[in-house]
Amino acid sequence: MIVRIDPSSPSSPAEQLVAQIAASIDSGELSPGGRLPTIRSLAADLGLAPGTVAKAYTELERAGW
Repeated sequence: MIVRIDPSSPSSPAEQLVAQIAASIDSGELSPGGRLPTIRSLAADLGLAPGTVAKAYTELERAGW
């Protein structure tokens, strides 16, 4: 899974993560119910705070992804 955060986007990094992960699931790149990277590892890879990734994961779960 490749995720890129655009700092110039009007969407927050968490919103960008949600949109990109949901699109990856929708396209079949990721399986529904499949394992995502840990919060800490994805945050480190993207240079984000772990809370930002946790917020995105929570929103994905809440939305049923």
